Amino acid sequence: MKDEEYLELIPKRICESETNNGIVTVLYFKKPTFIEKIFFRKLINKPYKIDLDEIGSFIWDKINASISVKEIIKLSNEKFGEQIEPAENRVVQFMKQMHSNKLIMLFEKTSK
Repeated sequence: MKDEEYLELIPKRICESETNNGIVTVLYFKKPTFIEKIFFRKLINKPYKIDLDEIGSFIWDKINASISVKEIIKLSNEKFGEQIEPAENRVVQFMKQMHSNKLIMLFEKTSK
């Protein structure tokens, strides 16, 4: 999928997260490998954690299944200005990474 095609998609979180002092930690479970099942049984039910930075935390908070990636880029630009440039590339890359790790879903806006 091309970067331009991501702009109209609507992201939705599909895993848990915690917020501490405005910084988000994403919590997720992954399917254990055969080796992990045998040797690391105690760790299987513990969530993996990803600590996001200030920009990632802001974007994560905007992922709510109601606004498009394009709108999130606009809000990010308003909040961070030059700090996030090039905003479109950074936000789209963030969405790609979150989607490939199965932390968010991306779907097309439906007409009502």
